[in-house]
Amino acid sequence: MRKRGEITVFLCLALVSILSLLMGLLESARTAGARLYLTMAADSAAASVMSQYNRELWERYRLLFLEAESEKAIADSFGTFLDYYLEQENLYPMKREETEIAGIVRMEENGGEALEKEILSYIGYRLPEAAADAAGIAREAAQAAKAADFRELLRVCREAGAETKRLEKKRAEAMDVLEDITKLRDGVIRAAERENAGAFRSRAQKLKRKINRFSGCVDGYGKELERLSAHRASVSGDNVFASRPESEAKEPMDRELSAYEQTEKAAAETLSEFRETERRLLAGKADLESALELLEEAENAGDDEADETDPDWDSILALAQGIEAPDIGRREKPDREKMSALDRLEKLLDADLLKTVLPPGTAVSERKVSLQGIPSQRRENGGPPVEPAGQFLIGEYILLSFDSFLEKAQRGQQELLYEQEYILCGRSCDRDNLRETAERLLAIRGAANLLYLLGSPEKRAEAEALAAAVSAGNVPVKFVLTFFVLTLWAFGESVADLRSLFAGGSVPLWKTETTWRTGMESLLSLAFLDFGRDPAGNGETQAEGGFGYGSYFRILLFLENRNVRNFRMMDLIQWNLRKTQADFAVSDCIYEAEMRARVRQRHLFLLKSGYLNTAAATIGY
Repeated sequence: MRKRGEITVFLCLALVSILSLLMGLLESARTAGARLYLTMAADSAAASVMSQYNRELWERYRLLFLEAESEKAIADSFGTFLDYYLEQENLYPMKREETEIAGIVRMEENGGEALEKEILSYIGYRLPEAAADAAGIAREAAQAAKAADFRELLRVCREAGAETKRLEKKRAEAMDVLEDITKLRDGVIRAAERENAGAFRSRAQKLKRKINRFSGCVDGYGKELERLSAHRASVSGDNVFASRPESEAKEPMDRELSAYEQTEKAAAETLSEFRETERRLLAGKADLESALELLEEAENAGDDEADETDPDWDSILALAQGIEAPDIGRREKPDREKMSALDRLEKLLDADLLKTVLPPGTAVSERKVSLQGIPSQRRENGGPPVEPAGQFLIGEYILLSFDSFLEKAQRGQQELLYEQEYILCGRSCDRDNLRETAERLLAIRGAANLLYLLGSPEKRAEAEALAAAVSAGNVPVKFVLTFFVLTLWAFGESVADLRSLFAGGSVPLWKTETTWRTGMESLLSLAFLDFGRDPAGNGETQAEGGFGYGSYFRILLFLENRNVRNFRMMDLIQWNLRKTQADFAVSDCIYEAEMRARVRQRHLFLLKSGYLNTAAATIGY
């Protein structure tokens, strides 16, 4: 029987095709699995890399950052962890060829954006109820920012008042000398009329000295006027309210500058009158010297001829009467007692502020640090703005994680004790940071208090009365000095406020009639220095709902530039962690990195050679 193999051949060919199809399907499935396995391996390796975060940074500040000396160290670490998965015996044979970093985000970049993200991710869980307070702090901060206009007004009024007061003191000094000259001139004439040589000579010499003194007073008045003119030109040129008609401080600033200009014009006229009077007095001084020469010639002639020769008193009297009497008119004299009280007050406010506002016996830290090579010297600007709620929460983190003058948590070794004050001021010394913080608080309180005084007719009337007593009837000067008195009054109340805050008490942001404590009498007598603390030295709470030191600090932090704030936090973190890890640097702290690994894979069910694949993973917190 003859055999045929068509069916066998057909079945063999079909089997080869079916097996090829099955092997192709299996390889396709294996390739997809290998791709997923590689992705899983890359993600796991990335997680393993990030598990090496700095433990001390987490324990102390609850910040998750990977510390790495270089990008190569991160790539090598990622490759090591990835190799563990690639070397397993499984259906996915593959081998890593190279690893590279495609992108990296450090703590310092974008103005410290990564630091902000870490802070917000932590503080939101730590203080979930704090977010509800953000709106209130934002409103108070907006009010405090509004008071910034009055801080500028406060500065200008105080400087203008101080310049005007110095000018008025020189004018009063010159007028006093003119009064003395008038009296001495009359005395010289009476001595000549009585032909009293001794009295004439003595009074004439005094009169010459007074005339010289008047010339010095005129020169001093001219120099003070030059200073005032230069200052007025500078504040007028720097008037920030010229293009901001909506500001509440614009109107009082315009009135102040107008009065300041009128004061300058009136002073220029006075100086011109003084110069003319000086010219006439110097001419009279020459006549007086001629009269003294006549008297001396007569006395010398009497000595030579052995019998006395009477002086030519008619000529001497004519010369003395030729000295023109200064025209000083009828003028009011400034109240010197009140002028001295203002001088004492101004001197006090220019003294060391810490000695004035800190509780008695307070020991101020003198710790210092070097500002060389710190993160804030490499400060970068940029990064998206933080929402008000986030800004507030970052401030809460600062209050929670860093010490201050009043809040000392003793968290361990620290370079500076007043850390919150450093974040605000950035000085190298605890004392300097505390002093500048006190100055900022004084500026906020001074502006708010000035705003209250400007809105109080009774207190403005008191300030005008004092200014009138000091200005001796000079209307433009009176107006300038009225603002000057108001600024000193606001500062006096602010000193009492700071004494409360630094003693642990509270002060309302906006004063009312019931919460205002400093009267005009206590201001001039410096009795307000006894306000702000109770006899036991405890903080005095002025009114329910007042703000304490920490609350005012929240406002200052809320208004602080985010980049400056972030980098000063990095300064403190680096200083403090170097106490236990000498080589720690925030520039080595990685928040996020994008890794790529080139991997060569082999086929199991195909005869093709191996192929390359890329594994990508983003490591971060």
